[in-house]
Amino acid sequence: MFTIRNLGGVALFLFGTTYLWLTPMFAGKDVSTKGALWTVSAIGSWIVLAGFTVATWGLFRQASWWEAVAVGSAVAGIAVLVPYWIAADRAGETTPGFNVLIHVVGATGVLVLLLVPTLETWVDGHVMSGA
Repeated sequence: MFTIRNLGGVALFLFGTTYLWLTPMFAGKDVSTKGALWTVSAIGSWIVLAGFTVATWGLFRQASWWEAVAVGSAVAGIAVLVPYWIAADRAGETTPGFNVLIHVVGATGVLVLLLVPTLETWVDGHVMSGA
């Protein structure tokens, strides 16, 4: 069924999966992914992915806490961009700026939707009503 809640939940989950792009397994073939910054980026990315997954589950269950988890995941998602960008840039990755831009835009979108009172009221009304 195509509802705003279902589409929003799918979008939230899929956005979370894009954090896999920031892990060493998505680095270029000749890019060295050794070092603490790559490790921090990988662990942080998996935590953000887990957070968005849990938030999506909460959204579908219409749990009251899903928004807080989504906001926390978006903030953590912005934070994990710092070690990723430094590590990828130092290692010679070709697209770290694009990855950072996509994730800043997406995380900011989540934060705006859930923290701007008018938009949050709209989101909350559609999620809780199942519309």
